Amino acid sequence: MSQQIKANPRPAQATLVPKAHLPRLRAELEQQQCFRLDQIDQLASEAALTADEARRQVIRALITAAEWALGDINWALQRLHRGTYGTCERCTAPVPLERLNILPMARLCMPCQRRSEASKPGGRANGDM
Repeated sequence: MSQQIKANPRPAQATLVPKAHLPRLRAELEQQQCFRLDQIDQLASEAALTADEARRQVIRALITAAEWALGDINWALQRLHRGTYGTCERCTAPVPLERLNILPMARLCMPCQRRSEASKPGGRANGDM
């Protein structure tokens, strides 16, 4: 009736990420991690200093978004450590290096990303981008 998805991702050697590119991608993720941590600290300091409630709410929203991005970055670093980086978390297909160069914390291949976005409220029908 329904198609089962493999629970275990493919090993790292099945990805499209050549080992020579992993140090550069790790460095990019670590740089983004530092940026997000600094951003969160700066926003928290700004929130503590402002008396304007509307401004404080905007800052809280920015902090939340930065924390989500940081979570994605940390998860990508964990996948690098475990050897599953570059593998789609949904279908276990390799995530192309071109996609990882643009978005190093990508969890999904493009077909799965399109399906994910199309299934969200307000998503585009048929995954059209």
